[in-house]
Amino acid sequence: MINFRIIRIKKTIIYIVAVVLLFAVGVLSVKTVMAKSAPVFGNLKDPDRVKIVGDLDTRVFRAFLLWTIPAAGAYTSENVVFFNLGESLSKFQTESLGLFQPKGYLSFQIPLINLVKTEAVLTPGVELPEPGVVENEHTSSGNPPPAPPEDEGGDVEKVTPVAGKPLVLVYHTHTTESYMPSKAYNYKPRDQAFHTNDLNFTVARVGEVLTSELNRLGIPTIHNKTVHDVPTYMYSYSNSLKTVQEVLKKNPSIQIVLDVHRDAPAPDPQKAREVTTVKIDNKYYSRIMFVVGTDKVFPHPYWRENYKFALVLQKKLEELYPGITREIDLREQRFNQHVSKKALLVEIGSHGNTMEESIESAKAFAKTLAEVIKDLSKTQPE
Repeated sequence: MINFRIIRIKKTIIYIVAVVLLFAVGVLSVKTVMAKSAPVFGNLKDPDRVKIVGDLDTRVFRAFLLWTIPAAGAYTSENVVFFNLGESLSKFQTESLGLFQPKGYLSFQIPLINLVKTEAVLTPGVELPEPGVVENEHTSSGNPPPAPPEDEGGDVEKVTPVAGKPLVLVYHTHTTESYMPSKAYNYKPRDQAFHTNDLNFTVARVGEVLTSELNRLGIPTIHNKTVHDVPTYMYSYSNSLKTVQEVLKKNPSIQIVLDVHRDAPAPDPQKAREVTTVKIDNKYYSRIMFVVGTDKVFPHPYWRENYKFALVLQKKLEELYPGITREIDLREQRFNQHVSKKALLVEIGSHGNTMEESIESAKAFAKTLAEVIKDLSKTQPE
């Protein structure tokens, strides 16, 4: 009978402790919520209430622990504070550790987290296309950065070719961009925006021709055909940046970096074709456009040098192939062009052009670039 009563008394004490704790939490929570929803309540001070609750929960937790583990009394003193509920709750009010702040919430649930010292760390941003933009992320924002004066900073910096080492890198951020199917290059696009995983029908094929022609003309060139826009288009630029950095690390002699794309100035291929096609000496070419990124969004110390390089190339192209270029597109984003003082995004044609037209333009661009490089080259070191 005595044992039965003792058991019932123990259970009763546990219930009482639970009720007291719930009541204390409820009272302090109400004040916190009221202070958040009605700021005037945040001015109310009640240190005595916090102290009473703190003392109460300390004594209760100590008694509860020693009741369940009597041996703990031999290793603890009266001043040991196992857990101070009042102090924890007051932190939410005095230190603004709200429930929606991860550290405050977790430290309230797991007090040991307070022993870990943390600090905020800033990491470099990553360029991503604007939400909802799928095909033509190069469409002007309507507020392009102003172009620097053409005579600003003098001439384009010279290049220094190294014998037996590559000077030019050709790659593709949007490797699966393709052209209008033709008789010689007939394929089935995987979507209405004209993409395919078969690189024989994409800008990678145009890059092959450009690379081959440059090498034939004595300009050592590397072509990287890594696919960067599959499985997701969103991370194309962050993917291609890794590729470019790896190639440049292995080949420090590279001084000219070309990201070759094909444009889509209008959703309708026929309307796009009207913008991106030119007939020169009875031959059709895909028009070429240089996209130059600036430092408006991300740090980009070389963008003015890149812009001057684009102007030189455009002028030479127009001398050799009148009408083949479009206006230089100066953009807020940098498009990974911060990797070099001569890094450009080159749009060759659009999805309204055929592969044949774009290959002709690649050959024309290679001839022009080779002449510009020879004009800019210093004496080759031994």
